[in-house]
Amino acid sequence: LMVVVTLLCMCVFQLLAGAPFGTTRSKTIPKEQLASAQDLDTIWSLGGYLQYSVLFYGYYGRVRKIGSAGYRLPLAYFLVGMAVFAYSFIFLLRKMAKNSRLNLASTSDENFTFCWRVFCAWDYLIGNPEAAESKAAAIVNNIREAIVEEQEKKKDTSLAVLISLRILANILVLLFLAGSIYIIYFVVERSQRLEQEKPELTLWEKNEVSVVVSLITMIAPSAFELVAQLEMYHPRTSLRFQLARVLVLYLGNLYSLIIALLDKVNSMSSTVRKIFLNLQAAPANLSDSSSLLATVSQQELNGTHTTVADIPQDQCWETYVGQEMLKLSIIDMIFTVASILLIDFIRGLVVRYLSDCCCWDLESKFPEYGEFKIAENVLHLIYNQGMIWMGAFFSPCLPAFNVLKLIGLMYLRSWAVLTCNVPHQQVFRASRSNNFYLAMLLFMLFLCMLPTIFAIVRYRPSQHCGPFSGQEKIYDIISETVANDFPLWFSTVMSYITSPIVALPALLLLFMLIYYLQAIARSLKFTNNQLRMQLQTERTEDKKKVFQIAAGRLAGACKSK
Repeated sequence: LMVVVTLLCMCVFQLLAGAPFGTTRSKTIPKEQLASAQDLDTIWSLGGYLQYSVLFYGYYGRVRKIGSAGYRLPLAYFLVGMAVFAYSFIFLLRKMAKNSRLNLASTSDENFTFCWRVFCAWDYLIGNPEAAESKAAAIVNNIREAIVEEQEKKKDTSLAVLISLRILANILVLLFLAGSIYIIYFVVERSQRLEQEKPELTLWEKNEVSVVVSLITMIAPSAFELVAQLEMYHPRTSLRFQLARVLVLYLGNLYSLIIALLDKVNSMSSTVRKIFLNLQAAPANLSDSSSLLATVSQQELNGTHTTVADIPQDQCWETYVGQEMLKLSIIDMIFTVASILLIDFIRGLVVRYLSDCCCWDLESKFPEYGEFKIAENVLHLIYNQGMIWMGAFFSPCLPAFNVLKLIGLMYLRSWAVLTCNVPHQQVFRASRSNNFYLAMLLFMLFLCMLPTIFAIVRYRPSQHCGPFSGQEKIYDIISETVANDFPLWFSTVMSYITSPIVALPALLLLFMLIYYLQAIARSLKFTNNQLRMQLQTERTEDKKKVFQIAAGRLAGACKSK
């Protein structure tokens, strides 16, 4: 839905009714960049024709109405960006509520766990061999899980040793998280310094930020899995700790990247302000904008002269952020494909064809077949979705690219599962984790929304590109639309509604409603637990009566004999 709404409401209208490529300054490649606009290095860095295309924010025009129907593209751009966040929140909350109702309805306390699983788990309506095989595998997995549950209940470990190991594991995790955040911030800062010191960057220097982030993202789960072995938690608890730590790492990577990018936005804005302040001292004949844009600035930047005509066009910070987020998604896709082909596939070939040549069993010992870790793959999907939420406002085609990327990875992973992967050895019940994954996705949505909202509220939009150029803040498009396109009474009503006199009581009423609903939810949960205990007691009493009746009949039969 995100892809459909974004493409139809923004990209298609811009392509059909907006100014075509080359007609405006923000849609024209500078003359000094034309020679290298089609080079592979430029295309790989998302520059040249890609930079000045519908892929990024800077291509969209600032004309309030386009086409014969008067479509308001800047307003649609802002509303679609906000609607994506609102729809995502509503969808996730409704899905979590539905799962909670299903889990509540299906909750039951089984007294004879293994008997139910062994004698009553088969579905005799199954007639397909593949379905029968899947059902048998599910029953085996449930029995394995029940065995693990019983084993965990009988574990006995020294409390002091256990606490020490868990403290050590958490210290190692914190050190890894802090190190990854520092490395990302250092690499981004280094790339900024290189851009100022060198006139031309190498391919590695242009892409090292995305490569480093993707490397950390790929290495972190394995490192955390090794650390988790020290803690000796229940398998399900260990899995959730593992996923929570990886999620924190993903968020730390994204946040350190976006903070470093916004820091560069500050430096870009200060550079532009410095240039224009220097030009204020220029001769009076330079006051004309056309001659001003053609004048060479005397800014001391790299020891060279920079034209003001080029600087505003190149300083489209929204396009720069969109380029980095799209580049990160591309590099992540490349690393994922490479890890499947170079690690899982080659590892599977070595295990399958060289097992007879070694003195140990390669399938049961090192290197073994690669495990298909469902939980970590789901978490990687959450990470991909976080990149989309964080960068979609600056790169409107990013959701569409991500859909194509995930479709390709789905087929590649399905091929890897059938050829070179084995099931994960750690047993857990996936149905109990549905809301856990959705809660992580909701947490990711909230934290990925904050940088975009902060950029909208805090930074002034670029003055020479994008649909909000010429405005002080991006959200001013709302007040401008209300003032120009709506009657006066509507503007007056909106001013009253947004005033503190109405907003504060409404906010207080909202908090009271939330508290009331939480109280009802707690009371219903307590009532449900009481009913479950009552049913359990009645079931136990019925069993005692059955045993007493059977014992009485048995005693009577013995006496009659």
